Amino acid sequence: MPVFNGTENPDTLQGTNSADTLRGFGKEDLLYGNGGNDLLEGGDDKDTLYGGAGADRLFGDAGEDELYGENGADTLRGGEDKDTLFGGAGADRLFGDAGEDSLYGDDGNDTLIGGTSPTDVLDGKDLLDGGAGNDFIYGGFEDSLYGGAGNDTLTIENNPDGKSEVDGGAGDDSIIGSNSLIEGDTLQGGADSDFLNGLAGDDVIYGDDTLGAAGADTILGGDGNDTLYGDGDSLSGANDSLVGGAGDDVLYGYGGDDTLLGGDGADTLDGGDGNDVLDGGAGPSTLLGGAGLETITGGVEADLIDGGEGTDSLLGGGGNDTILGDGDGAVSLAGDDFINGQAGDDYLDGGSGADRILGGNGNDTLSGGEDLEGQVAGDTLTGGAGSDLFVLVATGFEAPDPGDPPVPAPQGDRITDFQDGIDFLEYELGFEALTITGSGSNTVLTDTATGEILATLVGINPSQITEADFLT
Repeated sequence: MPVFNGTENPDTLQGTNSADTLRGFGKEDLLYGNGGNDLLEGGDDKDTLYGGAGADRLFGDAGEDELYGENGADTLRGGEDKDTLFGGAGADRLFGDAGEDSLYGDDGNDTLIGGTSPTDVLDGKDLLDGGAGNDFIYGGFEDSLYGGAGNDTLTIENNPDGKSEVDGGAGDDSIIGSNSLIEGDTLQGGADSDFLNGLAGDDVIYGDDTLGAAGADTILGGDGNDTLYGDGDSLSGANDSLVGGAGDDVLYGYGGDDTLLGGDGADTLDGGDGNDVLDGGAGPSTLLGGAGLETITGGVEADLIDGGEGTDSLLGGGGNDTILGDGDGAVSLAGDDFINGQAGDDYLDGGSGADRILGGNGNDTLSGGEDLEGQVAGDTLTGGAGSDLFVLVATGFEAPDPGDPPVPAPQGDRITDFQDGIDFLEYELGFEALTITGSGSNTVLTDTATGEILATLVGINPSQITEADFLT
């Protein structure tokens, strides 16, 4: 094996097509391995090393070095100081070692390590770019990791204090954040279906960070107050799974049929478009359904649940919850919602549409809500155990003028389990504005001035309803 040694002056060394050893020693050296499986050592100062063809080993040593693996499965180590490493073609292994290094895997299934080993990556603010291929990339203290094209694995190791940025790029990537309890990571999955885990720290995680990029991502926030985004495109997003974990997390599903789990802490979950499943978990949560057919579960503490547009299934769980069937925006679109307050003293408002509302255990307030203009379907209200308040809401219906086409009158809400002496009714115009009549075994409450039916009390005799049943 030929050996070529430089001097203490700037040297240019050329290898052969055999397995050569080239040592630059001092000053700024230029080393070419050419053919064969070569060993190149730059020595001190700023050196430039080219491996050439073959499975080469390049060591920059001290100084700000540039290392080019070129063709073959090469191993490049930057050594001390600020180095730049290019793997080239082939399955290369690049180590930044000490200093603020830049590592580029280029083509092939490469392994990029910011420090000296996958578990020793604390030194320097490194840039690691895998390029094309299925790469393994390990960073640490305030490193920036980019997977590029391919199915990459990107990991932030042993990072107690730093804040790293990671972007998987195209491909089905696996991205693992750091265990830092002080700083959080910024993780971006990029296009396609990615797995991202923030671990500890206050992380910001994007499943797909660009418009039009859609992939079914799995995102775990881990410990800390995390912010998770399922997709960058609110319309064409895929079906993502977001889990906040411990901490006060904010989760955005955006487009697609997403599953959002808040975990422990006071979380905010926004499903966005699509038919989403939201579960607040432990802690007082805010759960927003958006457009689509949502299934939303509140958890054990006092939650705010807003079903938004569409026909939703909304479950309060434990705690004193506020549940809105169709939101509180300027424009409310009808949805035939199922609302169950479950345990706790809940406020339940169905909003537009023919809703079914169950109070569950506790002293609940139930309101069918206002229907849209022309909507005649009423809501079904069941208070359940406890002293419940049923709120009567007029639609503002006006009978057509003589000669105009007939318009069906609203039939009001159907209250299935009104308990005389236990439950209460409320109408903004008061008891005196009502006409109370019987219909079979039921009682019908009508606005005297407009003739609009507000509610039917199932199994209640009209003589049982007095002013004492109304809150003033």
